Amino acid sequence: MKLLPLALALLPPAAFSHSHGPARGLLGLGGCMESRPAPPSTLGGCAGDKLVSASLDKRAVEKGGEVTLTWSGAASHAPSTSDWLGFFCSDDLASLEDSGYFDYRYLTAAEAAANAGSLTIALLSGREDACEFRFFTSGHCEIGESPPVKIVDAKTAVGGRHLALTGNSSEMRVSWTSGSRAAPSVSWGAEGGSLGFAAGGSCRTYGKEDMCEAPANAEAGFVDPGWLCSAVMTGLAPDATYYYKVTSDGSTFSEETRFQAAPPADDPDYSFSFVAYGDMGTWSGTDGAASVATASISKAEVELNGARRIDHFGDISYARGVSSIWDVWFELIEPYAKRVPYMVTIGNHEFDYSAGQENDPSIDGERNPQGAFRPAWWNGGSDSGGECGVPVHSRFEMPESPLSNGVFWYAFDFANVHTVMMSSEHNCTQGSPQYQFLEQDLAKVDRSKTPWVVVEFHRPMYNNENYQSDYDVAVGMQGEFEELLVKHDVDLVLAGHYHSYLRTSRIYKDKKDPVNGIYHMTVGSAGASLDVADLIEKDWTEYFSMNFGVARVTVANSTHMKWEFIENKDNGNTGEVVDETWIVKKDFV
Repeated sequence: MKLLPLALALLPPAAFSHSHGPARGLLGLGGCMESRPAPPSTLGGCAGDKLVSASLDKRAVEKGGEVTLTWSGAASHAPSTSDWLGFFCSDDLASLEDSGYFDYRYLTAAEAAANAGSLTIALLSGREDACEFRFFTSGHCEIGESPPVKIVDAKTAVGGRHLALTGNSSEMRVSWTSGSRAAPSVSWGAEGGSLGFAAGGSCRTYGKEDMCEAPANAEAGFVDPGWLCSAVMTGLAPDATYYYKVTSDGSTFSEETRFQAAPPADDPDYSFSFVAYGDMGTWSGTDGAASVATASISKAEVELNGARRIDHFGDISYARGVSSIWDVWFELIEPYAKRVPYMVTIGNHEFDYSAGQENDPSIDGERNPQGAFRPAWWNGGSDSGGECGVPVHSRFEMPESPLSNGVFWYAFDFANVHTVMMSSEHNCTQGSPQYQFLEQDLAKVDRSKTPWVVVEFHRPMYNNENYQSDYDVAVGMQGEFEELLVKHDVDLVLAGHYHSYLRTSRIYKDKKDPVNGIYHMTVGSAGASLDVADLIEKDWTEYFSMNFGVARVTVANSTHMKWEFIENKDNGNTGEVVDETWIVKKDFV
């Protein structure tokens, strides 16, 4: 049986319901926010009896090392599936309150019936030296704990590596997480084992006080994110293969990893493929390990099929204030994000908030003086769990250009494709800073060198699922900048938010229009629980599916682009193409 990392092993019970902030299902640190055990200190009445004895087969491991927890309860204790065990990590376990668990898991029916159990876990603890398990009754009273286990490299190990473009095709950024910032750097070279180049990096972090509202800025559930480090590899030859490793303390290194430099920028007929999706998180979903399957398919696309980048348009980790979920999600994507650029834009579950605007990191003078977006047709709220963009802003560094705004809106070229990453959560009305950025950016694209233009944001302008408030938002967005996209002959608009897959014909003014229209694809099917909705009848719907999957985009040349939807299938998680079409330039048809 395959052993699961801690994030995948400590699993709360399934809970599914439709919303665009769905309940976390069988996979995901901390489970559903509504199901998290209440802090014992708020309930009282605990006798303090130690009714569970527990042991560990190891007392020291490196990060990611496996330990086996074995426990048994006293005959006088009648356990239930409402009993739970928590996982705690701290430099001072004795002082760590019972509300400060890193992860939790309710007992299974079999464990409750046997009043005993065993669990083998790979410890992904964050950045604390010592960890232990504590056992609680359904009344949230502690009834036992395991011996502590020391994670010997917790302070220095690096994790969560992911690449990103910088806006300069001869560069590649690598970012990672560590408990140290003593000497962050990256070493790279054209031959494995011979890394002759090096560059220093920088690190930053954030605390609960930096976020906007609860639960993100509350003590319970906050886990120190450690140091979020980044460095840039320079002088890369187009398409060349390189190897790299990173360190945060100058002595503890990641393993050596291979990547391919960005392609040349002067070939309009260059051919490559990339993977695109939104709404991933760390769920398992209703019919299999959906987020895990997305990661597996994406890894296969990179390693077996040569995909050159990943585009993730919002609703990224779904941490929503449970900060350790970011650690888990990065562990999930690292096997392929460390190999190709992982380009993101934000969604409502990274940004939307109702209070605490003073901590909004997207507010940046003329680039965005307003903060959150709340026109009359808007349906946002506190969807980020109070994070208000702080973790995603701190963990990702995207290309910069005039009028761009960090991870919130920016643009980049990759070979013959110009991609604009927009925020559907910020003001996009005519005259707003984001609209001005989009207007100026599209106007300067040289289509003789860069024939393809793709615009991505979280919420779609066109989707015909019958959720009225989201439909009102889509209509509002159409009114604000559809004309601008048509004016500049944008080829493709990608979005998520709806947890489904939709391929359209060319659309203009809510009608099928092969002359003026733009393709609008929704790929919000990367892991979060699927939608259940009727469809509003539209003449532009070509293919619709409420199944998990990702998109593969293959740029064949300057006139033809192949679009495919790879559905999650039980076939070793490499997926199966169930829908495909060719996107052909209008003047070539």
